[in-house]
Amino acid sequence: MWTYACVIFICASFSGFVDSEKMYSGYQLLSISKTLNKTQYDALVELQKRPRLDFWSEPSTMRTTDILVAPQDVSSVEVYLKNRNIDYLVSIADVKIAVEKDTKQRENRQGGMNWKQYHRLDVIYAWLEAQTHQNPRVVQVSNIGKSYENRPIKLVKISTGTYHRNPAIVIDAGIHAREWIAPATATYMMKQLLSVGLEDRDLIDSLDWYFIPVVNPDGYEYTHTEDRLWRKTRSKHSDEECIGVDANRNFDFHWGEAGTKEDACANTYPGPYPFSESEANATAGFLWTNRGRIKAYLTLHSYSQLFLTPYGYTEDLPDDYDDLHDLGVKAAKALEEVHGTEYEVGAPSHILYANSGSSRDWAKGVAEIQYPFTIELRDKGDSGFLLPASEILPTATETWEAVKVIGRKLIQDAHKTNRFGFLRYVGPIYSYSGSSQDWAREFADVKYSYTVELRDSGKKKFLLPPEDILDTGRETWEAVKVIARKIIDDRDT
Repeated sequence: MWTYACVIFICASFSGFVDSEKMYSGYQLLSISKTLNKTQYDALVELQKRPRLDFWSEPSTMRTTDILVAPQDVSSVEVYLKNRNIDYLVSIADVKIAVEKDTKQRENRQGGMNWKQYHRLDVIYAWLEAQTHQNPRVVQVSNIGKSYENRPIKLVKISTGTYHRNPAIVIDAGIHAREWIAPATATYMMKQLLSVGLEDRDLIDSLDWYFIPVVNPDGYEYTHTEDRLWRKTRSKHSDEECIGVDANRNFDFHWGEAGTKEDACANTYPGPYPFSESEANATAGFLWTNRGRIKAYLTLHSYSQLFLTPYGYTEDLPDDYDDLHDLGVKAAKALEEVHGTEYEVGAPSHILYANSGSSRDWAKGVAEIQYPFTIELRDKGDSGFLLPASEILPTATETWEAVKVIGRKLIQDAHKTNRFGFLRYVGPIYSYSGSSQDWAREFADVKYSYTVELRDSGKKKFLLPPEDILDTGRETWEAVKVIARKIIDDRDT
């Protein structure tokens, strides 16, 4: 009797291990043409109500609509589309094959952090902690909250300075669990900041960088162990049958309006109430607490190759939309120059589809952050959420160039607004002769010759206290960098 029981136990355990991960055998990804008339569009919206269909992108007349279809539904969906003359292509004939590539890559992963493969949460978090030991004066790691399953939500600060008036830029990723390219890109940016050369030194000296590399750690880990295409959090609300909430529909700004579904089983379920999810709460809490200093908020997603501005809940645009759009275009141009990858820029309701309760809209509408963008990374649908690991470095390197443009815009704005309030042009004061400044100009032909009279304006005069040294040095260095860049620009032109 004992032997029989033991055999049964072993078989059951082995079977549980084999079936633990959803492999999507026979699932197909269908891409619907964007050339839809009103009747066809309405038909897609109606089709979306079928419970087993996973719309990777919302029905749209502006771009293709991608639908993940279970094998038992493929025939009926194809008939439905053909009867309505809706054109479609089979983008992925068997999703299992694409998922298995991810599985094999994870089984063969090398030790430690790199950007040739996707990593589990423990590897990412261990790498973050290692950076605090390797760069203790530059990197700080803290927890801004806990997930539903009690995993830490980690925040990383990267900055060379201790002065708290630096403009701040916040970048988060992984709020949607299956979008693996987002955390990979965020961590690559951190790596670049920690190894900047002289040409990019201003980015780390003049800005405070904050990263939340995995906003949804429960969901992200679940995609590695159970269901590669899981999107939501892993929360369970007592009166609901299904698990999880779309954390990017859970922010308390026009919550539950456009682009959400009341069905708790839907991938765009916004939750039972705003900020029901600890992941959304932690992100918003940090943004709100630091709203005066945060000038840009970038939330990384996939896929579609888009720079999305506010707003998603309405077709109305923010008052400073032109500034947002112009910056997005410049960033997208810098990105394109790396590998030729084209991104579109605009508000979701104008170039994608309406959505509400997003972190981007909340950042603009509530926290009043000047430059919030959703960056939808590669690709445009060929692989979708199953972007191969070979695409990590190309995606990350080009995106970093775009982010640098946004960072430099913040530095430029800080100079224009005179962030310290001490440097100003005062015009003629008095006449004098025999100075080094005049000699450098007249006899040595030095093009840019200045005398810089430092703090203060007369209250302490020559008896400036030591506690003013750092502030004086830092603000003067910002001015000198402007002159140095002008010299570089002159040389290049």
